[in-house]
Amino acid sequence: MLPFTADILFSSIAQYNRALWPLPPVVLLLGLGTVLLTLRPVRDGNRLIGALLAAAWLWIGVGWHMLHFARLDFAAPLYGVLFVLEGLLLLWIAIRGRLAFRFRGGLVGWVGLTLAMLALAWPLVDRLAGLSWQSERVVGLAPGPTTVLTLALLLLVANRTPWRLAIIPLLWTLIAGATAWFLWIPQDLVLPVVGLGGAGLLLWKNRRYAARSRAPRSGRGGAASPPPGSS
Repeated sequence: MLPFTADILFSSIAQYNRALWPLPPVVLLLGLGTVLLTLRPVRDGNRLIGALLAAAWLWIGVGWHMLHFARLDFAAPLYGVLFVLEGLLLLWIAIRGRLAFRFRGGLVGWVGLTLAMLALAWPLVDRLAGLSWQSERVVGLAPGPTTVLTLALLLLVANRTPWRLAIIPLLWTLIAGATAWFLWIPQDLVLPVVGLGGAGLLLWKNRRYAARSRAPRSGRGGAASPPPGSS
């Protein structure tokens, strides 16, 4: 059994949002900005996306889990460590320019963009579920939508996505899904589906990228090799 109910959880989220106001709408706009940068890339946009994403994970790890949620759940500090670790990994890899965030269409691209829109619309989802506006969870400040946005952006990486960046987001979707089941938070039951589906698509995406990288591109001297029998 969990040491809190759904009502207590969302009451705590409302207190958290009030303490941070007017930060929630500002952070939501920053989240929208990260998605727009995948559609209209700019110089150093990849590093900016990575830095904003890393900052969100670091803040949630410390500000939400360790300083706020720890009053309700004894496991919150452990969750905080996981979020801080993910933030540091994102910071290390993204700031070094190892990730190129681009929307390029195709199955993976459209799924990534759809998940990004879902993450940004999480306050609306909470409102439709009957929550007050004070209790709505905002991407960048709340774990659930931030995890969804992270998986979405990892799907939008044009080159190979480092698999280690997806492990903690996948783990959190399973933890949050189990919590949603026990507390009956219907809108969060989609999280394990997002996590497992996103991880599967990332694996498929990386395999396709590796196959394209290994494929021969040219013949001797840099000229394209003619097909057999074309001479």
